[in-house]
Amino acid sequence: MDSNWRCLAALTLARAAMGFQFQSIAAVAPLVGDDIGLDKTQLGWLIGLYLLPGVAFALPGGLLGRRFGDKRLVLAGLALMAIGGAWLAVAESFAVANAARFTSGIGAVILNVLMTKMVTDLFAGRERLLAMSVLINSWPIGIGISLAVIGPLGELAGWRWGVASSALFATIGLAVVATLYRPPAASPGVATAPSAAPGIGLGILSRAEWALLAIGSLPWLLYNAAYQIVLSFLPSFLVGNGLGIARAGWLVAVNTVMFVISVQVGGFLLQRSARPERLCHVTIVAWCATLLFIAAGSAPLPWLVLGGLVGGIPAAALVSAPGEFLPPESRGAGMGVFYTVYYLGCAVLPTLAGALYDASGGKAALWMAAVTAFLATLTLFAFRRAMAARVD
Repeated sequence: MDSNWRCLAALTLARAAMGFQFQSIAAVAPLVGDDIGLDKTQLGWLIGLYLLPGVAFALPGGLLGRRFGDKRLVLAGLALMAIGGAWLAVAESFAVANAARFTSGIGAVILNVLMTKMVTDLFAGRERLLAMSVLINSWPIGIGISLAVIGPLGELAGWRWGVASSALFATIGLAVVATLYRPPAASPGVATAPSAAPGIGLGILSRAEWALLAIGSLPWLLYNAAYQIVLSFLPSFLVGNGLGIARAGWLVAVNTVMFVISVQVGGFLLQRSARPERLCHVTIVAWCATLLFIAAGSAPLPWLVLGGLVGGIPAAALVSAPGEFLPPESRGAGMGVFYTVYYLGCAVLPTLAGALYDASGGKAALWMAAVTAFLATLTLFAFRRAMAARVD
């Protein structure tokens, strides 16, 4: 196996540990609630707390990767995930569970920011699109493995063993990355010693790079926020329209599986397409249409299958945008900014969708998801215009 693809395999396995750990609370939530005495609001808070550190730590993670080396920071992030998972497994109170979950979340943020940057360093051109589709698919795959493993393990041996398995997964990821990952030989963005990168501040970003980041971060943010709105409120919408909880959950699971497939297929299609930009626009608009049909009351299954099969195709292109204009020396800082925007937006927009749901019903939330996804196409068009103007 080519060394770059071996490195990608190591990073992908480690990043799957992040999706696995994110889902670890939800997979055994009733058992956790009964044992520690948590209500649904507290359990929901613990689930979401895993992503909250992104607002504060995405930018420092990107900057410190340049100072101390990407690999070192990723290994530190995996260590924090392992510590947080083990700590949560022995928690006896809501306060301790919060501290443990927040610790894990800090580690996960470091992985999310730096692994994207590391894959950008390893691959170039169309090959990068395929590699990025493999990396970002690790999140839903990790969630799927968690659903298959942690729930049964929790029922068999107790929820603490189920949660502790997330610490084991992170530890395995740490060992694999430490053993197999080797930074690109000629990449100044992967410093291995403090003296190798004397400047780590945002000042390393040029004015042109700031401008492109301001536009180029928006398509990925809007695309992900739309998907999170769907995941958050589609089950309630389906139940409100007469489906049982189990049936609604199954339909959302089908949609998730279709997304996993289409993200990977999208990597191949984007790599080979003569017009990858047009493919992104067409597939996002098609996904928006499926959401509108569901909101209008059409039978959900065919639209969820179709929406999943087209909705994941543009993912690799959207997350790869910063790699098109950030040179290796400013890539860490740029990815920190990119993911700070992502975490901020993904915290605000689903909350607004929830308020819209309360005020006007589930149909309004699905409409908001469709509009948010469509805005991703408009901002992608604006980004391409800005890139073209920069070349000219």
